Amino acid sequence: MRDADRKPSDMRGLGLAFVSSLCIALVPSFGRMAMDAGASLAVLLLTRCLIGGVFMIPIVILKAEHLTVARHHLATVIIASAFGVGMIASLYGAIRFMDVGLAILILYMYPLGIALVEHLRGSERITTSQWGALLVVAAGLVLLSADSLRGGNAIGIGLSFVGMICAMMFTIMSGHLARKIGASTVNFATNMWSVLFLAGLMVFAPSLMPVVFPDSIEGWLAILGNGIFFMLGYLLFFESSKIIGITRVSVITLVDPFLAALVAILLLSQNLTLLEWAGFAIITIALVVFEMRKQPPPTR
Repeated sequence: MRDADRKPSDMRGLGLAFVSSLCIALVPSFGRMAMDAGASLAVLLLTRCLIGGVFMIPIVILKAEHLTVARHHLATVIIASAFGVGMIASLYGAIRFMDVGLAILILYMYPLGIALVEHLRGSERITTSQWGALLVVAAGLVLLSADSLRGGNAIGIGLSFVGMICAMMFTIMSGHLARKIGASTVNFATNMWSVLFLAGLMVFAPSLMPVVFPDSIEGWLAILGNGIFFMLGYLLFFESSKIIGITRVSVITLVDPFLAALVAILLLSQNLTLLEWAGFAIITIALVVFEMRKQPPPTR
């Protein structure tokens, strides 16, 4: 296939990936607003997955996909969902011991792991120039979180790396499943299994997962927005991975922390420092280089 023939689908995949990042960027601010209104973390996480699953039902039906997963895919869905819950649990566990910025910095190194795994498997080829661009992206993330680098300790850093590995495994497994059974089916199934895992934690470890609901309408609206944009973000992520590959779409999500910061500026009146703006500029340039230096797939 010639390069010119791939451009329309490439642009569609890249567009979906960017909109996915915008949706995911809204999630932290809505979550913060819900918790400021009194919602506990347990309620926030459970409702996020439950709302996502419920809203996926008409999407699955409209796309003529399936609400149930074939038996030979079920184990993979369950394991992927467990990794998804592990990613969330590790991240929020880490921020009990360290600054949230540093925890997110470590978590968002997961596309580097995905690129390495997919390259070694031969699923997607990463050029030397692209590896260089990924390293520059990592440097940009460090600048983006420069003010947070003083706030870590061994336990928090360890939990953050566990979260990074969980994020990598969840993304790889879910992305490959989306190619086989559809992005909507995967999104619905992983949300529902995540609800079961989280509900189990609430029942068997209530001290770790206390149930406290928001005390205002604004809090409930924030919970609704948190769930809807979480669902849309991952749905579009998996749809774009089917078009441009799991590695490329994962790398694009490296703009998520900056987009989340911009949303926080608009909704929570937070600000970015000069170093954070510099980090974003470096990440943007490196992602453009990563895209420009990609190798076309081999012709058959």
